[in-house]
This record gives sequence, C-alpha cells and structure tokens, in this order.
Amino acid sequence: MATPSEPARAGPTRCPQPCWSVAKEAGTRLLVARTGSTTNCREAGDATNGDQIAVVDFKIREVQEARQTFWMQPGDVVSVLDADIIYVYGNVNKQGSFKVREPITLTQAIVSAEGLKSAARRDKIRVLRQMPGSVDRAEFIFDLSQIDKGKVKDPYLEPNDIVAVSQDNAKAILFGLANSIKSSVPSAIYRLP
Repeated sequence: MATPSEPARAGPTRCPQPCWSVAKEAGTRLLVARTGSTTNCREAGDATNGDQIAVVDFKIREVQEARQTFWMQPGDVVSVLDADIIYVYGNVNKQGSFKVREPITLTQAIVSAEGLKSAARRDKIRVLRQMPGSVDRAEFIFDLSQIDKGKVKDPYLEPNDIVAVSQDNAKAILFGLANSIKSSVPSAIYRLP
C-alpha cells in the first residue's frame, strides 16, 4: 500500500477509506487478517489458546470502487499481495505459474506460456477455477477458434486459475509421422548410389 495521508483512527474504520491508495506494483488482492487482539506483540508465556485468526480476501478494485466493504478493527493486519498467480500446463511451449498484476484473459495467458504447441487441441481449452469457500474446482471449456473469430468473448482469468491445454491425438500422430519422414528422407538420399 502507498503511504497513508492521515493518521490511523481509533475504533472501527470502514475499509476502504480515502486515506490510502495502492502502489502500482501491487497485485489485485488484499488480505485482512483479524487477529482478535489489539496488539500482535505478546509477552513470553502469554496464553493464546482462545485466539483465532480470520483471514478475509478482497479484490482491490472492488474495495476501491466501494462494491465491497469491510469494517477494520484495531489489531487487523492488512496485506497487499505483490502479484496473483495463474497456472498454464499441457500442450503449451512453456508450462508453469505466471505472476499477474492486472486482469489477464485466457488468450493472454496462453501467449504468456509462449503459445500452443502444434498438436494442441484449440477447441477444448479447460479453465479450472476454485469455488469460493471450497477446495473443489469448477471446469469451464473454451474454444480458442471461436474466441479468435470474436464469436465468444475472451474470458478473464481469476487468481489461482489453472489453464489446461489438451493434446489433439490425431494431430500428434500426423506431426509425429511428418517428423519421422523429414528425418528419414535425408538419410535415404545419402544412401542412393
């Protein structure tokens, strides 16, 4: 977070307050940890058995636009994540996790993964998204050809989304045969008398 423009207030404070702004290097999410205490400093031997920490996750844009609000209390700890993560795997040129600091579309995520391999299945790109308050993931299937033609809107990904690119087995076999022929033709020509 950027430097606040006014001192901290005593008692509950509504988040967002106009006294803060987000630095441009920040990610898109804000975490508030409610410690249940007005101080995080504890003396050695203090009993903390009854303490529970609640963590609330907000999208910064929704807080800034006052679409989502949260009453801050003394002792709350606010963290702005430096970046969100999306994951791309399967039939792409560079699999892995990618940090994002602003909204990213499915097509942009595939470009970040250096594009599709030649045997990728363009009509069945899966996006796996964790359901709120659950460990289960919902599966959404997109056709890149339809997105490229403008018939379907390019979907925005959410933090921790997984983009899974399947392999088209028929294409894989054809490309495998083509590569075998390309590699065997020079050796066959070399052996001709």
